[in-house]
Amino acid sequence: MKSLSNLFSLSKGILVILALSAILLIADRHNRNVAEAVDVITPVIENPVPEPGREYRIAIAYFAPEEGFDNVMNGLLDGLRQLGFIPDSNLKVSTSHCNAEISNIPSMLMSLDNQNFDLIVPTSTPVIQGSFNSVKNTPVVFTYCFDPLGAGAGSSPTEHLPNITGVGSFPPVPETMDFIERLIPGIKTIGTIYNSSESNSISVMKVAREVLKKKGITLEEITVTNTNEVYQAAQVLVGKSIDLVWITGDNTAIQSFDAIVKNANKAGLPIVVNDQEMVARGAVAAIGIGWYSTGFHSAEMVARVLTGSKPDAIPIENFVETDVLINNNAAKLVNLTIPAELQRLADYGVEKLELSHKLRFALVAYNDAPITEASVAGILKGLGEVGLVRGSDYDITIQNAQGDLATLNNIIDDVADGRYDLIFITSTPTLQVVSKKIKNTPVVFTCVADPVAAGAGTSFQNHLPNITGISTMGDYKGGLKLFSELVPGMKTVATLYTPGEVNSVVNFKTLKDVGKSMGIEVNGVPVANSSDVADAALNLTASRPDAICQIIDNLTSASFGAIAKAGSKANIPVFGFVSSQAYDGAVAAIARDYVQGGKDAVKLAVKILTGTSPSTIPFRYVSRSQMVLNPAAAKRSGIRINDRLLKKADGIVGSPVKNK
Repeated sequence: MKSLSNLFSLSKGILVILALSAILLIADRHNRNVAEAVDVITPVIENPVPEPGREYRIAIAYFAPEEGFDNVMNGLLDGLRQLGFIPDSNLKVSTSHCNAEISNIPSMLMSLDNQNFDLIVPTSTPVIQGSFNSVKNTPVVFTYCFDPLGAGAGSSPTEHLPNITGVGSFPPVPETMDFIERLIPGIKTIGTIYNSSESNSISVMKVAREVLKKKGITLEEITVTNTNEVYQAAQVLVGKSIDLVWITGDNTAIQSFDAIVKNANKAGLPIVVNDQEMVARGAVAAIGIGWYSTGFHSAEMVARVLTGSKPDAIPIENFVETDVLINNNAAKLVNLTIPAELQRLADYGVEKLELSHKLRFALVAYNDAPITEASVAGILKGLGEVGLVRGSDYDITIQNAQGDLATLNNIIDDVADGRYDLIFITSTPTLQVVSKKIKNTPVVFTCVADPVAAGAGTSFQNHLPNITGISTMGDYKGGLKLFSELVPGMKTVATLYTPGEVNSVVNFKTLKDVGKSMGIEVNGVPVANSSDVADAALNLTASRPDAICQIIDNLTSASFGAIAKAGSKANIPVFGFVSSQAYDGAVAAIARDYVQGGKDAVKLAVKILTGTSPSTIPFRYVSRSQMVLNPAAAKRSGIRINDRLLKKADGIVGSPVKNK
């Protein structure tokens, strides 16, 4: 394998921010001062295996409904699925919250402790602290907090309360302040609001004061005791001589974040946060913790305890995946222009690449399906957006097997000779072949539903050392939820699937499992080649399902028109999970953004090209999904799409595509 670590030298400047794009298991001196948790570089334990025939029961306790918790829970459940613990199958999950009332926490936890759960997962610092005294009979694995040791979980990662272990995620305070200096050169004063009784906020402020003192920047602090005080506190704060508002993950401030945004916007002040979820609610930028990834990482610890490990034998960990997110619309509201290098940093994790030689890439596709074309377009777009110019900075050899496995094998043999710096690939069949034939050259995939089923690893964290990439598993839960809204009372749906495609089988099973959990029966008709699709689609309609919900695979994606035609002829609404399908006759599509999937693949490639080993980069899900609606197709099917959905849509067939 070529050594790539010396191919680039990063532009001078904000080197520490470069790390914001990577999965950082942070062990800086600031974090060690406040949260001496064991920093995990790569998972080294065997994946826990659930006992056949057993139903496991866990309770998840949280502070109040909010997006950060939703993301950490989604990550946790997805991680557990990867390990064989399937919600609504062999895993029963109960959730409870205290409605942001700290006084309700003890009774909530004591109630859960007496319900014979196998494990309790408390989230957020107040709830985690409550578990120390209120949970006596049930093992505890916590997540979604900054500083568990500072909160009282123990004196060190290994010396902690015997019934408790978990994962902390201390925010990247030094990197945040470096970013703010680049965002507003010459900044003098930063304002913040936090609850002085929250130990997590106290720990963060201690670090922030130290960092800002060294930079000669004043930190103006306003403290509150509950959410009712936040609006007035925000009014007071923006009335002071500050240049920017910074909000870290204080539970009280986050619960009333809209009040902070309203006052900051009136004063023309930008807001920078450490919670990525707040960017969509009005923050200009987040140098933030990826809570989904924290939840996903926490799943392995939960699984270990579920399968018999004792919490006192498991050290507390500190895990942080940090990314930069930017909201250009919020920046415009306060007349702030985002520097181009920071925008590039947010999109790809690097300001500039300086090359020592022209790069050589290969890009291998299995076929010409619309999802493949979108993925390839995303890769090429991403390479351009990161600052690389085709022809002068890099050459790329693009080859397509046109759906023929023999041709695909020949192509992989051709690119496996080591002359390429990195190989991009799309589709599951390509990944299956590459996993067997390419062992040394770095490989980044996209447009793959389930890379584990394709043979690239045993989990998203534990995978072949030269391969990483982006999973584009369909959003089947979100899709069925939308389709059920459009077809009230929907009880049966049908789809074509291709038994010869691993990704198709996985997608079909996933749709069936999701449907079962929602009380919807999912039936399938198998197809073997494109000439079978038209007849199979007619067979699909013969059973008179309430809707056709076509899963994602290579064969049916290239032949969707025949499926839409059969549905229209039988007056059965057709839905899809690829955005182009809405333009080809589907009433609606909840789709992974395959162009974004290609750009996400470039982001991983940048990490590799700047010295990170693919073995340390977990597989990721594509970062963006889309909802595309087709009002004309809906009308033909007797379906009315309400204004709420039309406003929410990313694309409307027959209207200019909306960009969010």
